Amino acid sequence: MVALEPFVPGPRDPWDAEKAAHLLRRTGFGPLPEEVAASEAAGLQKTLEALFAFPPEPPEPPIFDEVRVAEARVDEAVAGLIRRGQRPAPGEHPELRPLVRDAQRAHGRAIVALTAWWLDRMARTPAPLQEKLTLFWHGHFTTSFGDVHDAVAMFVQNQMFRRHAAGNFGRLLAAVARDPAMLRYLNNAENRKGHPNENWARELMELFTMGIGHYTETDVKESARAWTGWTLRDWRTFAGRRTFAFKPALHDAGVKTFLGHTGPLDGTDVMRIILAHPATPRWIADRLVRFFASPAPDPAMVDGVAQVLQDTGYELRPALEALFRSRAFYQPPVMYAQVKSPVEYVVGAVRHLGIAAPDWERLALLLGPLGQRLFFPPTVAGWRGGTAWVNAGTLFARADLAASLIAGRAGPPDARAWGSLDSLLARFLGRSLPPHRRAVLARLNGSRPTPAVVHLVMTLPEYHVA
Repeated sequence: MVALEPFVPGPRDPWDAEKAAHLLRRTGFGPLPEEVAASEAAGLQKTLEALFAFPPEPPEPPIFDEVRVAEARVDEAVAGLIRRGQRPAPGEHPELRPLVRDAQRAHGRAIVALTAWWLDRMARTPAPLQEKLTLFWHGHFTTSFGDVHDAVAMFVQNQMFRRHAAGNFGRLLAAVARDPAMLRYLNNAENRKGHPNENWARELMELFTMGIGHYTETDVKESARAWTGWTLRDWRTFAGRRTFAFKPALHDAGVKTFLGHTGPLDGTDVMRIILAHPATPRWIADRLVRFFASPAPDPAMVDGVAQVLQDTGYELRPALEALFRSRAFYQPPVMYAQVKSPVEYVVGAVRHLGIAAPDWERLALLLGPLGQRLFFPPTVAGWRGGTAWVNAGTLFARADLAASLIAGRAGPPDARAWGSLDSLLARFLGRSLPPHRRAVLARLNGSRPTPAVVHLVMTLPEYHVA
């Protein structure tokens, strides 16, 4: 089978509810039966058109009002000290310390509110693929609030991922290189001539574009020199810490040799050279295929997506469409092969249970025990994913979360309103169970599903995979 041979529906292999549900699970968060039915009726082509119909990016939510007030107090005090001839460091000056602490606490509350805002958007958006891709890029170009300490900067980065979600990878990479949250997270804001910092230069190649084995330590050092001067406007004010600036006085303009290219290279040159390297499209393709298709993908499928990336100059939408159209995407080794991430589990559970007004801030904090607290990736490599999502502790936490959602005061309608057991299974699992397992549930179920049976379904292995 050709890796990206298009799926062409026919009498023996139609576009049906099972395939539609598979596509919607991988490109969204817990599709509902009516959404699956609409996709089945529309067909693959129209479903894909709808999936890639992204709305404009949302405006900044009103969750940063407290942060803005606290920041204004700090910036006003800094300006006063400067007028008095001082050059204050906000974290060290005694007049600024209490104001900075207040601002930091406000940011801590805001990052929880931001997580809640994003979870709500995942659950409600008419463009789930846009949010799924935003989540993918958040795990790929990792940045942690624990190091950045700036909820507004994390929101700006989140918007950047949303804006470029299915656009051009080269333009996304250029935006990430200038992103204030990333500049702070990987210390490139401190990278200057004579004292190069290698963190961004190393992770750019190792994790973000090429993978280990395609560069040397000399390439890392030369790249770090090329990125000197890519920094922030001013560390003394919050606004200055969120504005990219290239400062020629801090840049090493000398000759460098990077991946076989020699000259007075800067960061733009480094990105151009990396994007021209044959390892890069395959690395990006591998990450995309592992996230959307299979944790252990067929190398030929990865090669097919990489070829589309290379042929189109790193356009992401054609590469993703080729993957979602391919016959291989709908084969048994790919279907039901992904373990749901905690975010997918939580957002899907809210959608399946029909909870109109969930306590997203509480759920945002509960993502930590489940293993995936948004905006706090464990390392620069992000979350491992796959079977690492599930162990005795996280499975218990998922079951406990499901029970609390079912029993919550703002919870779902009476489970008996969902109809038969088969309707319940279709809603939560998107498929039937083997006869002997369905019979066990039927004995417990009675004539209509009960909350206890709903909870049991949400703890089945089938509910933890997508």
